[in-house]
Amino acid sequence: MTLLEWPASPGFPEPLWYWVEDWHRLLLWATDQAVSDVTLQANQPVVVERHGRLFPVTRRRLAPAEVYHLTQVIYGDNAPSQLAGGQDIDCSYEIPRGRADLARYRVNMTAVRAGRERGVEITVRTIATTPPPLATLDLPPALRAGLVFEQGLVLITGPTGSGKTTLLAAIIRHLLEDPHAHRKILTYEAPIEYVYDFVPRVHASIAQHEIGVHLPSFAAGVRNSLRRKPMVILVGEARDAETITAVVDAAMTGHLVYTTSHTNSVPETLRRLVSAFPADGRDGRLADLLEALQTIVTQRLVRTTDGRRAAVREYLRFTPDLKDAILAQPPARVVAATRHLVREHGRPLTADLDALREAGRIDEREYRLFRGLGTQADAISLPLPAGPDAPEPGEADGPG
Repeated sequence: MTLLEWPASPGFPEPLWYWVEDWHRLLLWATDQAVSDVTLQANQPVVVERHGRLFPVTRRRLAPAEVYHLTQVIYGDNAPSQLAGGQDIDCSYEIPRGRADLARYRVNMTAVRAGRERGVEITVRTIATTPPPLATLDLPPALRAGLVFEQGLVLITGPTGSGKTTLLAAIIRHLLEDPHAHRKILTYEAPIEYVYDFVPRVHASIAQHEIGVHLPSFAAGVRNSLRRKPMVILVGEARDAETITAVVDAAMTGHLVYTTSHTNSVPETLRRLVSAFPADGRDGRLADLLEALQTIVTQRLVRTTDGRRAAVREYLRFTPDLKDAILAQPPARVVAATRHLVREHGRPLTADLDALREAGRIDEREYRLFRGLGTQADAISLPLPAGPDAPEPGEADGPG
C-alpha cells in the first residue's frame, strides 16, 4: 500500500459528539499516524493532512455547538466570547502520555461562517515533543556552517508549514548538546512548540517563554532578554517594525539572534523587512539590517513521488564583502543585486528543485508548481535597462 492509498479511518467508532475523551483519542491517533494537521469546522467533517494530502476522517458533519464546546476544552470558558468578539486564538495543547511523555499540539481557533449560524474552525498542528537532531535534516555542509555564530542575526523564512520551526528547534538542540557551547538561550514563541526537557546538555541552559502567556509581545521579549545576559535569543517571528528593530539591535550588541519571516526568497526577505519602516528611513534600516545579518535561509516543502515531503532551500551567507556590494547599489537595485549574489555565492531554491527532479524524487507537476518561486538558478534574459541605475523589470520599488 502506498501513502497515497493511506486509509484515513481512525480505527475506532466515530462518536456522536466529541467529548474530551474522544477528542484526545483523535489527537493521539493523529500523532501516531504522522498526521501534521487536524481541521475541525462547524457543519463539516473532520479533515486531516498527512504528507501534504488531505483526508476526511469522519462521515458525520460536526455541529456548531460541538466545535464551540471543543474551544472551551482547549482554551477555557472564555474562548467562545473571545471568538465572537472577532479575535482569533493561538495556543498550545498537551495530552500526557505516560509519566515522561507528552503529545503536544499547536492550535488556532477562528470564527467562520457556518450557514445561518456562527461557526468556528479549529486547526490543530501536531508537534513532536523533542526537536530532531540537526544532522538528520540533510543540510548541505555550506549551509550548516552558516547557522551558528558568536553573534549576529540568522533568519529562517518560508510560508506557514514549511518547516521553519523544526529547523530552528534543531539548531537550538544542537547548541544545547554541544559540550563546548557554554550558551544561555532564551526563546520567545507564540505558542511554544518544541520543548527541550529531554535534550541532554552539559554547559548550556534554556528558558522558553510563550507570548501572550509570559510576556505581551515579541518586542517585549527581546527587551526582557537584554536584562538577563543571554548569549542566544530566539524570537518566533519578526513581522512589525518594533520587533525587527529589537532583533537587529540585539544582534548588533553581541547576541546571536534567530527569528523567522513569511517570505519566499532571500531578496524578498530584505525587501519585506525594510518595507516595515517609513519610506524616508529605509536606507538606514537596510544598513543596520545588513550589519546584523549573518545568514538568510528560505525553505519550502515539496511532495515527493513516494508520497512524503522533502525540503528545498535557498540561502545566502552575508559576508562583509557581500554586504558592501549590496550597500553600494542604489535602492532600486538592491533586490536585483541580492538575487545575483544568491546565484553566485549562495544557493537558489531552484537548484534543490532541479536536483530532486533529476533524482526522480518529484514529478513534473510538482516541479512546475514550485519552479517559479525563489531565486532562479539562471538569470532570465531581459532587455538591458536604459541606464546604470535603472531598475530591472518588476523591481522598481527596490527594498521598499
